[in-house]
Amino acid sequence: MKKKYVVILPILIILEVFCVINCVNAFSYNLISFSTDQTEYYIDDSIRINASWELNYNDNIEIAYIQIHIVNQFDSFIWNSSQYDQIGTYEENWTINIEDFNLNIENSTFILKIKFYIFYFHIDTASTMSNYLDTIDIRVVKREISCELIGYKDQINLGEVLSLEARFFDTITNNTQFFTNQTVEFLISFNDLIIHQCNYTTNMSGVINIQLFSLTHLKLGLNFLIFSIIDNKIYNDSRIIYEVYVDKNDPIIDILNFTNELKKSEDLDLKLHCYYYINHSYEPIANFKLLIEIFDNNSLTFIREYVTDNSGVLEISIPQNSFNYDQDAQAFTIQVSLNETQYLDNKTLSLYLYLNQTNYAEILKTIQIKIFSFTSVLIIMLIFLSYIILNKKSKNEKLLTELIIRH
Repeated sequence: MKKKYVVILPILIILEVFCVINCVNAFSYNLISFSTDQTEYYIDDSIRINASWELNYNDNIEIAYIQIHIVNQFDSFIWNSSQYDQIGTYEENWTINIEDFNLNIENSTFILKIKFYIFYFHIDTASTMSNYLDTIDIRVVKREISCELIGYKDQINLGEVLSLEARFFDTITNNTQFFTNQTVEFLISFNDLIIHQCNYTTNMSGVINIQLFSLTHLKLGLNFLIFSIIDNKIYNDSRIIYEVYVDKNDPIIDILNFTNELKKSEDLDLKLHCYYYINHSYEPIANFKLLIEIFDNNSLTFIREYVTDNSGVLEISIPQNSFNYDQDAQAFTIQVSLNETQYLDNKTLSLYLYLNQTNYAEILKTIQIKIFSFTSVLIIMLIFLSYIILNKKSKNEKLLTELIIRH
């Protein structure tokens, strides 16, 4: 009997130890840490994930593992890690390139969900368990484009040529790494209508060259130059807009000869030079009509058109009697008008003319009066002097007579 107990006791001890081992190896798990290096990424960045956990199970009759899943905002599968079935405490790091996901980001933001997944299966009972222990939401965004325009002016004159060099680069890093051989859509908008459209390809430096002729590519007024990089997965298709205002050229009228004061008998001599600048070059306003008007106290007294020569010079002489000289008038306003054309804006030049109304007869009369006055004074002085001399002479003769009588 004792021998039976001796045999049964070790068996019981072995069974108890086996049960204890099974209890120790029973399925259990614990997520210790789960994180990413940031919560927002550019589409060309890499996601760095760190996780640590504890996993226990009986690998003789159970299957269990840990796995990382990445899904989009609609829970569509994008990526998963390997299956980690190590028993005990474990830590793992992952570095994942977002570009490998081939995301189609139509808007500027794309949401990804990184999930910590656990799976369990019991071989004998066929029972299964799976669950997401934690989820991290991250945002994937496209990079922003910057554009530098060399040669840009926000206001030009009609007829000018605008030569632009557009350089595209990253807003944050200031590099052109992703802008080589990229398609740039270029539009010109005027009054909400597209008046010009063309595609360009960037060179190795992310640069395109554009030459705009204001007469053919632009309109008078406010124009919008619109740039956008198209078919680029890394950068937004956002538009970069510049404004260019096109104005008519401002004509210049220089006065080469003009006397603002005339005598009554003199003619009005006037010499003007008309020109403008375009593309930093001098251009004469040649063979162009100028309207000359003369006003006497706001009353038009003379009007005539004249034409400039090939050098843009107008030289004229207007007889004084042509603009109805009034004896009572003192001043005239001379207005020179240049009417606008396709290239030129209106221009008006005002000159002021003063007339010396002194009459030659009056001058002569004045001179005669002065001479008469001078002569009269001179005669009076001569008479007075003669009187004094005669008076002295009479006295001297009387004294001489008295002396002779005494003797």
